Amino acid sequence: MKPATLIACLCLTAPASLSMAQHAGHGAATGQNTEAVNAMCPVGKEPIDGKTFVQHDGKTIGFCCPGCDKAFMNWDEDRRTNFVLASMRGDEPGAADAHAAHEVDEPKGDPYLLDTCPISGQKLGSMGDPIVKTIEGREVRFCCGGCVGRFEADTTKHFAEVDKAIAKQQMPFYPLETCVVTGEPLAIDGEDIGINHVYKNRLVRLCCKGCVRDFEADPAKYLKALDEAVVKAQLKDYPLTTCAVLENSKLGSMGEPAEIVVANRLVQFCCAGCQPTFEADPAKFITRIDAAWKPVHEAQGKLHGSPIHEGDHDDHRGHGDHDHGDD
Repeated sequence: MKPATLIACLCLTAPASLSMAQHAGHGAATGQNTEAVNAMCPVGKEPIDGKTFVQHDGKTIGFCCPGCDKAFMNWDEDRRTNFVLASMRGDEPGAADAHAAHEVDEPKGDPYLLDTCPISGQKLGSMGDPIVKTIEGREVRFCCGGCVGRFEADTTKHFAEVDKAIAKQQMPFYPLETCVVTGEPLAIDGEDIGINHVYKNRLVRLCCKGCVRDFEADPAKYLKALDEAVVKAQLKDYPLTTCAVLENSKLGSMGEPAEIVVANRLVQFCCAGCQPTFEADPAKFITRIDAAWKPVHEAQGKLHGSPIHEGDHDDHRGHGDHDHGDD
């Protein structure tokens, strides 16, 4: 059969259901035929492990670890079929394609992790699934569609309210006592002089307005430094011993835990395959992490007494004279 005819036949074939079986205690899938059409995991972009498989359209797809199979199942039918066809042609995506896909799919900023609607104050989920919108480059969640228009009618006012709540929520997790731009202290003689600047739902503490401008000029640089500080500060006392997504999966049971930083929290997974599940509904999983940290923060006295400053007030004493390159 000619390749073109084979492809046409595959496209006309009704999609077959995925044949699933439990594997290695992690819900991974295995099919009857273990000769995979692919060499690289379509999700993890790593070589397949030879143990984790699913069946699609009568073909076996391999994965680098349990967890990636579930992420693959969440792809739409056309995307799964296209991957199978590309693999059969010997044209499966390589590392360059994986990097490009990551750049396209990477979320801009941090998710909205407040549990209430910014307009009504209602608990998210109390009126059905929250309405998720991207407004001015930031994710915002609402209790209903009617609240979206009210928010958009005065974004300056409502984002100021959201930012204040985000700063209060993230303050106990904030890892630095110095400005992330200049390295200068955020307190003098016991007085907190820091500015709480919220960048796309992420609290960033700075010493003055000049540092806000410097941060905004190259946020990726300073967020990278902040992420590193979060990991360093939270890794030792990280309160969970199991995956942030799969509560029965011990961290380290599948090798070195995968980890990300979300809204100034370290989040660890049993494997990289769990990250897409987390990112689909981060608020659901972050609640468990916050609850686990609460007694630690209470012992450290971090839950109360942290002042909330707006990001546009005047420079504080002691920080008005350092150089920001202004004319």
